[in-house]
Amino acid sequence: MKHKRNILVGLIAVVIIAGAAIWIRGTPPANPADSMPAAASSAGTVVISAAQATMSGIEVQTLPLARFQPQTSSYASVLDPGPLLQLRGQLRSAQVQSDAARAQAAASEREYRRLALLNGQDHTVSDKATEAAHATAAADRAHLESAQALLSAERDTARSRWGGVLTRWALAARSPQLDALDSGRQALLSVALPQSGASGSPPPTVRIGVSGAGSELTARLVSASPLADPLTQSPAYFYLAPRAGLRTGMRIEAFAPAGPSVEGITIPNSAVVWYANRPWAYVQSDATHFTRREIAVDTPAPGGWFVAHGWHGGERVVVKGAALLFSQEFQPQPQPGSSSAGGDDDG
Repeated sequence: MKHKRNILVGLIAVVIIAGAAIWIRGTPPANPADSMPAAASSAGTVVISAAQATMSGIEVQTLPLARFQPQTSSYASVLDPGPLLQLRGQLRSAQVQSDAARAQAAASEREYRRLALLNGQDHTVSDKATEAAHATAAADRAHLESAQALLSAERDTARSRWGGVLTRWALAARSPQLDALDSGRQALLSVALPQSGASGSPPPTVRIGVSGAGSELTARLVSASPLADPLTQSPAYFYLAPRAGLRTGMRIEAFAPAGPSVEGITIPNSAVVWYANRPWAYVQSDATHFTRREIAVDTPAPGGWFVAHGWHGGERVVVKGAALLFSQEFQPQPQPGSSSAGGDDDG
């Protein structure tokens, strides 16, 4: 009985295989253009016709090769110029008092010497008058020393907070820089720069982006700050920038040059898709093929990311519709024999 069952199963298998072979030979070959699905994908590559790419809103842009100055990101704080302007008044007042005391001491000293000379020659000036002039000169010298000590203390306090350059601005009889701060034309920034470049010096300019300003601003180096950045504890530097949209107390991002310029391309943010915690972009290799390629996002550039290694000028990168290609790449494909592939479960 068991032997008969095995023979029957074998005959059924032979009939099925023979029928399948006859059906395949009898089916006319299909036109590849007609049989190609709307979009097919393989590992890292999506195949889609030019017409369907247009209908899906996929846009490709040829990215030119360009030189780029790598940037390092840091933080900048917009300082209140009020204390500096107030210090300017205090220093100027102390300077004026010191100058007045110096002039008074010099006059008193000259008067004392004149009276002492007359007293020594023919006593036309009494000893009492000479002694009084001497006492006055001594008092004026003491007043001068006190005024100079006060000015020196004010200078030291200013340098400990604002550094030598800003202190000199505050002491100057005319200071266009402080006038610009006072009028609101310029803003004073404290920029934290953990790395000051290979030269060991801060960059002469940094770029800052300000919401509402319409464009990036360029800030010019003034001097090193005696104080560290309060949040990052990094060395801080004073920069001057146009006031534009800057407001006192704002903490904004600043970009400083980092190393020599290099060649590469800038990939727009709209071209980047994330998969497995890594960034990718689709590159069009021909009219219908789009290949997913990993990019580096360690060098920010305006509007995107600058990449140099593994990329060259003239790359055709998908700048719109990358997410659509990504979803198509990972869409499950119909399996042979399934209902979606035209099979009939009912036989």
